[in-house]
Amino acid sequence: MLGLIFALSPAAGARGDEPKLSISGYDPVAYFTDGRPVQGKADYEYLWHKLRWRFASSEHRELFSKDPARYAPQFDGYCAMAASVDSAAHKDTVDPSAWAIVDGKLYLVHNKYWLAKWREKAKENIKKADVDWKVVGNLPPPETVGPPCAASPPTTSVVSKDGRHLVMVGAQTSRDAAGDLVGKGDMRAQIEQVGKNVDACLQAGGATVKDIVFTLNQVTDPAEFSKHTELLQRYFGSPPESTTVLTPQLSDAGYLLQVEAAAVIK
Repeated sequence: MLGLIFALSPAAGARGDEPKLSISGYDPVAYFTDGRPVQGKADYEYLWHKLRWRFASSEHRELFSKDPARYAPQFDGYCAMAASVDSAAHKDTVDPSAWAIVDGKLYLVHNKYWLAKWREKAKENIKKADVDWKVVGNLPPPETVGPPCAASPPTTSVVSKDGRHLVMVGAQTSRDAAGDLVGKGDMRAQIEQVGKNVDACLQAGGATVKDIVFTLNQVTDPAEFSKHTELLQRYFGSPPESTTVLTPQLSDAGYLLQVEAAAVIK
């Protein structure tokens, strides 16, 4: 069930019928030569595997063109964790900063939290994904769920290996539609705003709170978070699996929590 939550973008938006941009335009060669993610440039593009790849320099583009399989991320740049979860295996998006090179091959994962989980059993996950990819590789790409769900981090609608339709809600924080922080220093108020944001994403993807099967709750104070049982059930249901993680510092100092969710449309 952990796989239902994994997964940001091998393919940022395409222009018309133009091949999609791989890994949000990051340079795949730079992971090997620079040891870090580097944004590619529109001046240096190369078409491979029906995707547009960008590079930071002409030298990197040339290296890639001579041996794409050496530098391209595995699983066509989709999330390595999402591709390894047996019947729930699926294509989904990645964060270019969540990466690892294992045995000379590049792997990308949804975010740094899930990268750490993936690395705990990296070799095992790679073996499973290699098998699952024979089916998953032929599945349609994830579709980004639009407004009123925020564009970043993305929420996606995907199809799993066993044919289920999943809505993967990207990490939601206590920002309102105007982008303003709601409930500074108030856990209850932030739970309510995060819950409203999760609900908006679920509805935009054709799901409801009753469809949630997994949540990842990153919170600054787990004890305070757990006190608000009625709110948690109202906004996040009673999923078969839920993980709450102490995270002293979230992406914004004002955040007390952020929640990711996975739903199966029945």
